[in-house]
Amino acid sequence: MIPGLKARVLSLHDVLMYLALARCHLRLMTLLVTFSLMCGLTYYIFARPVYYSRAMVEVDYLVREGDAESIHRDRDGQMSGVPIALTAPHILQRTAKALGVDASQWELLNHYMTKVRAVYDSQDNLVVDVWVARPELAEKWTEAMVREYLASRSEKRRERMEAIGKQFPDDIAELSRRLNIQLTQRLTLENTGGLREIEIKLQTLGNVPAKIARCQAQIDTMGQARISLEDPAQDTIAKLSLIAKVEDSMDPLQVGDTIEAAPSAERDGGKKEAESPAKFVFGPQMTPNREHPWEQLVRDQARVNEEIRTLGKTFLPESRKIKEPMKKLAEITEKLEAEFQVARQRVDLKFQQLINDKKDLESKLLIYTAQTEKSRKLLTELGLQERAFAPFREYIVRAQQKLEAVDYGGEIERIHLKYAGLIESRERPVSPNRLKLIMLSLAIGLVLALGVPFLIEYLDHTLRSLDQVESTFHMRGLGIVPQIESSSAGSAALINRDENHKDSLVENFRVIRTNVLSMGNLTKPPHVTMVTSAMPKEGKTVVSSNLAVSFAHTGARTLLIDTDLRRGRLHRLFGYRKDPGLSNVLLNEVTLEEACRPTGEENLSILSAGRHLESGTELLGSPRFAELMQTLRQRYDRIVVDTPPVLGLSETSIMQSHVDGVLFVIWTGHTPARSVRTAVDMLAANGANFYGFVLNRLDLSATANYYQYYYYSHDYYYQHPLENA
Repeated sequence: MIPGLKARVLSLHDVLMYLALARCHLRLMTLLVTFSLMCGLTYYIFARPVYYSRAMVEVDYLVREGDAESIHRDRDGQMSGVPIALTAPHILQRTAKALGVDASQWELLNHYMTKVRAVYDSQDNLVVDVWVARPELAEKWTEAMVREYLASRSEKRRERMEAIGKQFPDDIAELSRRLNIQLTQRLTLENTGGLREIEIKLQTLGNVPAKIARCQAQIDTMGQARISLEDPAQDTIAKLSLIAKVEDSMDPLQVGDTIEAAPSAERDGGKKEAESPAKFVFGPQMTPNREHPWEQLVRDQARVNEEIRTLGKTFLPESRKIKEPMKKLAEITEKLEAEFQVARQRVDLKFQQLINDKKDLESKLLIYTAQTEKSRKLLTELGLQERAFAPFREYIVRAQQKLEAVDYGGEIERIHLKYAGLIESRERPVSPNRLKLIMLSLAIGLVLALGVPFLIEYLDHTLRSLDQVESTFHMRGLGIVPQIESSSAGSAALINRDENHKDSLVENFRVIRTNVLSMGNLTKPPHVTMVTSAMPKEGKTVVSSNLAVSFAHTGARTLLIDTDLRRGRLHRLFGYRKDPGLSNVLLNEVTLEEACRPTGEENLSILSAGRHLESGTELLGSPRFAELMQTLRQRYDRIVVDTPPVLGLSETSIMQSHVDGVLFVIWTGHTPARSVRTAVDMLAANGANFYGFVLNRLDLSATANYYQYYYYSHDYYYQHPLENA
């Protein structure tokens, strides 16, 4: 097919589908549009009329020297607050009362006015729009509102001035009295607590904890150095370097300092009796030389060693040239050792001094702690008093400033509003607008009329077309059966090729018969064909009966069997009683020849359900039924089996081994897809061979269905008095 033509065909198909949907829900769509229009009409009848006016108000905002900010409260002098304040609820209520409407805010907003809006234009003038329920209110509202707004500001300004004038003098006097009491308490606390004496003592003692920590750190450093000096692996020069490093990091001893040595018992490890501690006086010979003379000795020692090494290359060790440098080297070594002993003694004295200083500081720590705690308590009490009365001092200053501002600038008005007249006023109501209301109601009705049917279709999970079923279940569509009206008598007729008015229905079942035979060529020949459905009343009895009639029209010996032993009613279509039938044969009450009765159609016999039985499952699954089916296969060319519905019953699943294939009947627009899926899965689990499905009760009067299934019908087809069971 030409691509463009195919696109046009698909487009036409979509249009037809939409037309069919609209025709199906035409009554609902009409009702929704009518309902929307009725709602609009009701609103128009009962809604209150609204009148509109627009006026201009000139605004001038001036801030003068000495204005009292606490009196005006104009948001830091900004004009942006004027429209909000002008249309405040209490101003609207005052305006309504001035115009003769004495109502509460709720009554005012619900019965007399809709909205008041004030905005600035390009020249900083206010444009006021008013929507009210009376035309006389619309004309006078803005002028009265400006007048009441200015009156309200004047009243509030006078009230604030009077309140400030009455309140602040008394507050200032009371706060001054409390401050005097607080000053007296502070002086008394300072005198009785001895704060000055405590401060003097703390200055004398200094920061004892910091000194103790510093002294302990120096003791630790000195102690580690003394341990390192006892290490025999270090030579004299390394030890002197260590002593110099330690002394540089500490406070040096002064000439004349007296150091109390540790008691002898402590020095001797406790072997002797304790003696009084010895005292040493630090002399000049123990003073460390910051020049470190031993460093010069080290350099001399290195020079002599280099000289000896050089001479050793020329002279023997016993030579006089070698002995003289060796003698100098020995003298230098002795001097270095002497320097070390002096430095070591100096280190010991400094270590002992640190220990003594720490003891002395620890003895002062208790006094320092007590004085510090006492000072902290006094200062805390004084600080609490100061913080408690600091806000009062600030309040006194602010109060005095406000009183001065009120005395001078309280009467000065900052905002000046002048009513400039009406810009627009409408005599007729602006709301409700008939044209807008009609258009809105019609638009809402159309939206509902278009949306609700689509929503219904979206929520509809039933099956409506061959293509839908084929794509969902991957099963071939064998044909369709048109929607057929029930007769007045309540009975249903079978197809008859001799009646011209049923040619359309005859042709439909010829198509179904042909498709079943063609599927038999692909899978398994349809000698025994089962006709079933997922749920009751989907039309499987009429489909199976007419399919059997169609097989009989070909000249094949055909048998129609009703296996619904509970509610079988196949016999009614042919005017027979229910028994004798299948259940009677299975119970050996009658013979097969007696139960198989001929019909009015040539080559067609019927085996009805027989006597009602609740144990039909056991009979249909018995060996007797299997033998019966084998016998019938030998006697008849075609056998059509009408079964109970699949869901809720087990007979259909049990009989799968006795039939060649299944023809599945689906009620168009009624059977849920989920039920069909469950039934198909149950049959497939029992080994069913599906020839395909038949779409029953399809409404060919719908535009989309008529064109989509045109090859199933002709223009002269019409509804037939045939009931689908």
